[in-house]
Amino acid sequence: MKLRTALSRLGALSPRTPRRRLTLAWALAVLVAAALTAPAVGISREESVHLEAGASHARFWGEALRAPGRALALADARFAPDRERPPLARTAFGITRAVLSDGLGWTGGVQGARIGAFLFAALLAALLASWGFELAGTGGALLAPALFFLVPRHFHHAHLAVLDLPLTSLWLATVFAYHRTLRARGDRRRQVAWAVATGLVFGAALATRQDAWFLPPLLLACWLLSVAGTLRRDPMHALAGIPLAIPAMVVLGPLVLVASWPWLWHDTVPRLRESLALHLQDESDPWLWFGRLLREPPFPVSHPFVATALTVPAAILAAMAGGWLQALGRIAAAVRGRDEDVRVGDEWLLALNALFPMALAAWPKAPVSGGVRDWLPAMPFLALLGARALVTTGRILAPRRPWLVTGALAALALAPAAWQVARSHPFGAAAWNELAGGAPGAASLGLQRPSGGDAAVAALPALNAHAAPGARVWFQETTRAAVSQYQLDGRLRPDLAPAGGPEDADVSLWQPHAGFRDREYVTWTSFGTVRPVAGVYLEEVPLVQIYARPGAWR
Repeated sequence: MKLRTALSRLGALSPRTPRRRLTLAWALAVLVAAALTAPAVGISREESVHLEAGASHARFWGEALRAPGRALALADARFAPDRERPPLARTAFGITRAVLSDGLGWTGGVQGARIGAFLFAALLAALLASWGFELAGTGGALLAPALFFLVPRHFHHAHLAVLDLPLTSLWLATVFAYHRTLRARGDRRRQVAWAVATGLVFGAALATRQDAWFLPPLLLACWLLSVAGTLRRDPMHALAGIPLAIPAMVVLGPLVLVASWPWLWHDTVPRLRESLALHLQDESDPWLWFGRLLREPPFPVSHPFVATALTVPAAILAAMAGGWLQALGRIAAAVRGRDEDVRVGDEWLLALNALFPMALAAWPKAPVSGGVRDWLPAMPFLALLGARALVTTGRILAPRRPWLVTGALAALALAPAAWQVARSHPFGAAAWNELAGGAPGAASLGLQRPSGGDAAVAALPALNAHAAPGARVWFQETTRAAVSQYQLDGRLRPDLAPAGGPEDADVSLWQPHAGFRDREYVTWTSFGTVRPVAGVYLEEVPLVQIYARPGAWR
């Protein structure tokens, strides 16, 4: 009887509409999948930095709660060392680690911090399912998250306590809230509520990564394009209808940024200017990570588009490209008066958000880093457009039973992608698609392998089993903080000590990377051998090669 009562109460709490059920199901599925598969993923150089900063931020909030009067004095010590990066996501990583790992002992230190990343991934899945349902019904809700997370590099990002996927989630959340503001016109209360939500979520995006500053002008451009006809005929009337969400973003966004960043609690304007200046100093060559695909790239703008074309599974790429072209076609039909059912504002919103992050990454002076992370915020919008394109194709080809065609197309698109995810995990950052020829084809083209040092995690069992007692190990790109964390988590023997280079090491973990080729030659010379004793491979492409001095490998 008690069990039946408890189940009935749980049933009363469950979502009552298909849209909400699908949203919750996708959020839970991504959360569980990330949690189950994360332990195999190594700690990259960037993640180790964020883990350290997150722990410092969590300590600040704990100290501030115990002694509020000392908060300002503590802020500089905890936040100044990494002042070019806003702290919200890293604070979330630090808090989940402090509560779940350090406090309750439920999980390892790194996995406790990654719970924060899993929550951002679950939010992204929920938003994709909800908006996908609005665009294309149940099919859209099922397909949009799948089209995003079955890209190997996207799935890999769902595990990491870094800033890229949190920004992507909050970027999508900001645009979704703005979209709901437009839909709420005619209901003043709901419109104001969604406008406030847009401003607050935008503030959270600002407090995660600096790229979010581009959102207000981007959304303003989307709105201006949607009212271009009215703007030509009656500019004053058109401008009077500016969405409430845009001024809400301008007012609330910076307030949330300052409130969540104790380093800005005094000298706010000079410090904010300093942070932006530090962020803009990095003008890395965008071709460094991807190698010289064409030896001398004819157009710098091609970088993000070539990278996307070679990393997103081909069938998903085709669906996304088709969806983006469909959006342009719907805009053209609406402008010509051929389709009155099209909401031009929604189409511009999806099409421009799918394009703008790539265009921003293509700017020659834009700071760049490895992989697709610089334009990851574009990918959820492409997933939404791809989901709608698949559903629309099913409706056109089989009006009476569209789900049959849509299901078949979805299987053709998602099955190969799921296989790629399974094959590449936990090395999703090394995954290349069919157009690149997979990892072997990418290696033959000279495309760069991952440079973050996380692949070394797969070499730890061999190190534990074969390295001589007290051996000094050069981990090349794996940071000392990551090595210490592996030892704390019990994944690396505590007697193994990190070395400063191959010259003073007994064992060397060389990770093939164009920028460190000379270190392999130094290893060969120092160890007197060119033969690795073990390695880590993805589709027979070496990601880590282990060299050892005579007697250091048992």
